[in-house]
Formats: sequence, structure tokens, C-alpha cells
Amino acid sequence: MNPTLRNHVGYNEAILDDDASYEKFHRWADLLADKLKISFTKKLDDFEALYWDFLYKGTALTLSFNIFNGISVFPSLEEKSEHFENAAIAELVDALKDADPSEA
Repeated sequence: MNPTLRNHVGYNEAILDDDASYEKFHRWADLLADKLKISFTKKLDDFEALYWDFLYKGTALTLSFNIFNGISVFPSLEEKSEHFENAAIAELVDALKDADPSEA
């Protein structure tokens, strides 16, 4: 699945996979780390959700997994995000086009 961009309640969100599993989440995390050279700065793991924060070109973003909503990336500040944070999400979607997390 190619990442898609959507605007969710005032902030951009990159939908990476809407039919997700823990295994797919970890493959996307590996792909982000390898392809974009990011490091995760904070990890919150819950029973139904994972939230891993990282910096992408100086912008705080969150890689998210939810058993109901799938895998996505959004600005860590969500509704309080600024234009440059939403622009970073759009740039991230472009950078991940045609990315195959199964190769990570």
C-alpha cells in the first residue's frame, strides 16, 4: 500500500496501512529508520496501540499503530500543529511513495 495523505481535524496524517498488524508496524518503523535515517526518541506501547515519536527534518512526528485504525504518521502536537509540521507530513508521504516495508 502506498502512503496516502489525509487532513484529520486540522492536521495532516500519512496513512501507511489501514489493515495493520504489529508485524507491519515494525516493518514500517524499520523502513523509516533505514530509508529516512530517523531514530525513535520516545516509545509508548499499549495493548491496542503503539505511539513512537521521532524527528523528521527537525519536526516532531509520531508513528502510530492502532488495531482499529491501522498505521499512520502525524504531527506529535496533533491539533496544535503548525503549517510546517503539516508540510513535513506531506513531504514524508512523497518520500515513502513506492516504499515496500516488507523489504525493510
